[in-house]
Amino acid sequence: MTDTLQVLIADDHPLFRNALSEALSNTGTAVTIQQTDTLQSTLFHLENNTTDLLLLDLKMPGSEGLLGLIQIRTRFPEVAVAVITANEASRTVAHVKAAGALGYLPKSLSLEQLVDALRALISGKGYFPANHQADSHTIDEDIDAITKLASLTPKQQHVLALIARGYLNKQIAYELSVKETTIKTHVSEIFRKLNLYNRTQAAMYNQYLEVPE
Repeated sequence: MTDTLQVLIADDHPLFRNALSEALSNTGTAVTIQQTDTLQSTLFHLENNTTDLLLLDLKMPGSEGLLGLIQIRTRFPEVAVAVITANEASRTVAHVKAAGALGYLPKSLSLEQLVDALRALISGKGYFPANHQADSHTIDEDIDAITKLASLTPKQQHVLALIARGYLNKQIAYELSVKETTIKTHVSEIFRKLNLYNRTQAAMYNQYLEVPE
């Protein structure tokens, strides 16, 4: 067993990956840093390597906004995840928190602030911006929706994202290389878990996955 913290930086911008690496080296904690730049490569790394802390960009190639975070929290609940993003909207912060992230690191943080935030994450305290208040009624509704989304399996989450794009069952089956009957089963389970009655309602759930620019 090692005391070295295993950190994965998942971001498609090399300069910010370097900035995070520098900040991690200044925390005073022994760390081993690995890097990925797509959601697919991130999932592969998590599947095949021990990871203590994941620093996850919400806008990586292959990610459907919050869907990448929700998939990772579903498949790898033992991994602490902190989101790194240029978006600082209060509603997005609340969504990320509801999806189970340990922290939220705006890319506008200075190096000193970033080091302090990473120290908080490493200690298990978590880190969220101090001022991210949003309408409480709206946030309660959002959190309920995101909790339901998190109850879906990764495959069901993917199917839901394709429904939101307007794909029919036959098209989803082709996209995922499975039988159409399998997709029908997934859709039925999605409707049951989300308490929905039609594809239009299902597509509206995509608003909880989107992250504004």
